[in-house]
Amino acid sequence: MKKILIFGDSISWGAFDYEKGGWAERLKTKYLDTYGNGGGIGVYNLSISSNNTTGVLETIENDIKKINKIEPEDYIFLFSIGSNDPVYVNTRENIGVPFDLYKNNLEKIVEISKKHTRDIIFTGLTIVDENKTKPWSENEYWENKDIKKYNDEIEIICKKHELDFVPLLDVLMINDLSDGLHPNTRGHEKIYDKIEKHLSNKLFL
Repeated sequence: MKKILIFGDSISWGAFDYEKGGWAERLKTKYLDTYGNGGGIGVYNLSISSNNTTGVLETIENDIKKINKIEPEDYIFLFSIGSNDPVYVNTRENIGVPFDLYKNNLEKIVEISKKHTRDIIFTGLTIVDENKTKPWSENEYWENKDIKKYNDEIEIICKKHELDFVPLLDVLMINDLSDGLHPNTRGHEKIYDKIEKHLSNKLFL
């Protein structure tokens, strides 16, 4: 049985999709019948709200051990992480995960992942509505130029290590965002369509 382990933040966790629980939950539903019959593909969503690449590094080994206890099988690791890394608080100098640390985190995530599977996928990041994210909360700011910079680094890492990359930067429009940061139901559906198509091509060639 293939197992898809999803590591991510509140977007992959499913925030603001009040109909189907997010794009990752849609994947789980897609594969649920074959998984329930004792074969096929299992989907484990290990995403955590507000997570960033540093958070993934802190938990990935333990997360893998937990799934191994259930039943060790062939893994696909799907990382949808990085949107929270370029957030800055009050000033641009106070960034959540500085770019050099971010690059290092991505390299370490890949290094750990390769110990467990050859099938490693990263999604790109999604746009924000700067009219609502400057600031998003009282003192937290997201800007698209930072999102693009961090997104491009994911693609660079994937090319370097010959990993799958699913671009999402052009998938959403402003009206697909619920609060300027998180996709609404329609946005999650668009992300799901893009990722599911990539997975289907990979799994069922």
